[in-house]
Amino acid sequence: MASSEEYKITKLNSNDFDEWATLFRGYIDFYETTIPEDQYRKTFERILDTNSDLFALVMRQQQGESGDGKMIAIAHFFPSKLRGLSRLASTNAKWHSWVDLFVDPAVRGKGQGRKMIQAVADASKEMGCLRLQWLTKHDNVTARRLYDTMADTSFVQYRMGL
Repeated sequence: MASSEEYKITKLNSNDFDEWATLFRGYIDFYETTIPEDQYRKTFERILDTNSDLFALVMRQQQGESGDGKMIAIAHFFPSKLRGLSRLASTNAKWHSWVDLFVDPAVRGKGQGRKMIQAVADASKEMGCLRLQWLTKHDNVTARRLYDTMADTSFVQYRMGL
């Protein structure tokens, strides 16, 4: 029997904190960093604030007609103008949008990351962005296999601790 499993991409809503926080903690843990506990709530509230510059989309796994199911992916994105570009100064267009993506490890490799990136790209384009960009760790092989099929990279970043 074929699976009736479907996925739906939506905006974050006020009832989503616990599921969102679980995935966001997974993102923070993956990058081997920490944030203060109260920052999770602050970030969530910032995303929900309609006057904020931070946006989010989430993907839910749905079974049959049960409505919203388990949240399996989050994407945070923030459009911004590149400073110092005079050619954009006379337009309302934002120059680029940064995205942070996290997909539950249990469902990776099934195309959900690609769908999330495309949904963020569509939303960013609607906001006037001309480019979507993101970073990942150099050893994030699974994600890089996807990213290499979706976008170009022309720079390698180096950091010197001071």
